[in-house]
Amino acid sequence: MSELDLQQALSTRHKTSLEADGYTDQLRQHLALETRAQVVRLAIGRSLAMGRLPDVTVDGQGRDVPTMSLFTAENIGAWVGLLVAQSLAHGGPVIDSLEGLRLAIRAHWHRGALSLWSDWMASNENYDKFIETLIGRRSEMPEVSGRRNAPKMRDDTDAGGRKAPEDASATLVKALEELGIKVQVKEAIHGPRITRYRVLLLNLADSAKLKRSMSQLGLAMNLGEALPTVANGDEAKTVFIDLPRSKETWKAVGIERLREWAHSGSRDPNQLMVYAGVSVTGEDLSFDLAVAPHLLVGGTTGSGKSVCLHSLLLSLLLRHTLDTLQLALIDPKQVEFRPYAKLPNLYRNEIAIEVTTARGMLEELVVEMDARYSMFNRLGVNNIGEARRKGQALPYIVVCIEEMADLVMQDQNIEPLIARLAQKARAAGIHLVLATQRPDAKTFTGLIRSNIPGRIALTVQKGTESTIILDETGAENLLGQGDMLLKLPGEPLRRTHGVFLRPEQVLAAIGKKI
Repeated sequence: MSELDLQQALSTRHKTSLEADGYTDQLRQHLALETRAQVVRLAIGRSLAMGRLPDVTVDGQGRDVPTMSLFTAENIGAWVGLLVAQSLAHGGPVIDSLEGLRLAIRAHWHRGALSLWSDWMASNENYDKFIETLIGRRSEMPEVSGRRNAPKMRDDTDAGGRKAPEDASATLVKALEELGIKVQVKEAIHGPRITRYRVLLLNLADSAKLKRSMSQLGLAMNLGEALPTVANGDEAKTVFIDLPRSKETWKAVGIERLREWAHSGSRDPNQLMVYAGVSVTGEDLSFDLAVAPHLLVGGTTGSGKSVCLHSLLLSLLLRHTLDTLQLALIDPKQVEFRPYAKLPNLYRNEIAIEVTTARGMLEELVVEMDARYSMFNRLGVNNIGEARRKGQALPYIVVCIEEMADLVMQDQNIEPLIARLAQKARAAGIHLVLATQRPDAKTFTGLIRSNIPGRIALTVQKGTESTIILDETGAENLLGQGDMLLKLPGEPLRRTHGVFLRPEQVLAAIGKKI
């Protein structure tokens, strides 16, 4: 594989069979390993030593693991070389593409996990006897949790020459000690922009003090204007401390990641799955807009709001056809949605750029909503999904309004139309995405906000603006350039790093749909 292929490979994700995925989890617990990725590496190594892979199809129904958790930029070439060499030596398929690499890792993970589980059971679930078995095969055991004092590292750096993130565990421990808080760092996970430290509190009573000390910790860690955050961990007495890193260590989430997500997931026409980006540790974050059911996106100039909208729209276009989706686009700025002007599934075959045209489009959408409910009543159904099952060819309509504040300020008749759609349009299959760079209470009234439960907040200037979008502060401390907070109904607030899209990439992706 070429160097470019290896760079792309680092941004992919891998799954194995549901059966092997279950064994992976059980082995991680029995062997006291920190992560599933450690078991996966062990399984792949075991399978590589077992000769030719059987000619069977391995389902990919298990949970995924990022390549960046399995390998690093420094060793992925060696792992790929082993996989390729093993396949050639035993007459297996040629591994000359990302898809070929994914299938090879899936098959080796499956076979290796089943073999390791068999070994575990044969050892009567005796840890020492199992390790002797591995040593006898010259297998290398990953580091075991609690058997070393140093924290485990998972490196998500790319192969593109960016500066590698540094482990600040020692500095973090020292800074917290100066604040009177004693901890032990158990693991450091380098995400695209933030390093997450899994920290054991030596004194549980320090938990409240730690949460009050984030600004002092940021000062001690020399984070500048950025602030660390703290959240409850996944084990007793542990917390996650997220430390923002300097820009030279950031890793962008490219359009390739969006495409991979779009092609790997379900294309259920009754879902409106949209791709928000990745979590602070690099996992894909997506959600069903049909469930949300409407979305408010806010962020100041330069925060990445427009790029976020393009990511949401492209993710819909990549998974839907003309028959299942229409886009109703309103763009008072007249420039952001121009690339979509020739889409065949553009509602009314136009982008509304004038206020009067926008009002007319919203009025027509209200009429469409009412017409659909009349149809549902005749059919004896309650929503678009049930109507489709009775043979009605109804596409979803996603209404995306760029800079809603300008629109509402110019025409007072527009807000009631938006509010009515927000209140009633969900079951009719009409969903709103409202965006603005100036969130304020006059524009986004309580009536609209109460009916738009899905929220994305990018960087804003003041805590009051964050409260308008999220009903809580926090967005004023984001890093900018696509760093955002995602809030969905019934789910905790999640920090997300959005996709970085260049204008020519948006044009190229849309061009394939025309």
